[in-house]
Amino acid sequence: MYNAFAGKETQGGQGSTRIHMDVADAVNIMLWASPMPDGTPGCAVWDLFKAEDADKIRDFLSNKFKDKKKVFNDPIHSQMFYLDAPLRKELFEQKGVKSFRVYQYPGQAVFIPAGCAHQVCNLSDCIKIALDFVSPRK
Repeated sequence: MYNAFAGKETQGGQGSTRIHMDVADAVNIMLWASPMPDGTPGCAVWDLFKAEDADKIRDFLSNKFKDKKKVFNDPIHSQMFYLDAPLRKELFEQKGVKSFRVYQYPGQAVFIPAGCAHQVCNLSDCIKIALDFVSPRK
């Protein structure tokens, strides 16, 4: 279960969950979210990346944050970075990597395949549950 305050995805924001990768498949279900300040439904925004783009993301992060390289062995597994809009644009321009952007609202589930880097920014306070599982693959 995750209880989270709203995060910021604006430039320099750290989101709610920084970019990382799980070794198992996962499902994340949003149970509740507070309304946005303008009265619209609260939500979370996810950036999901293809598994085959992981090495390009690692290379981008390693080069972009050379000053922090001594702190991490793997820039994805370290969970140190959130790719805000300017960084996502730079990643696309340099490496051709683009995220699949998903907006999650209460009652909706997001499935994350094993090995896919992803990050989350809860745009409002929310309550979620998550479950890891192993699915058969060919």
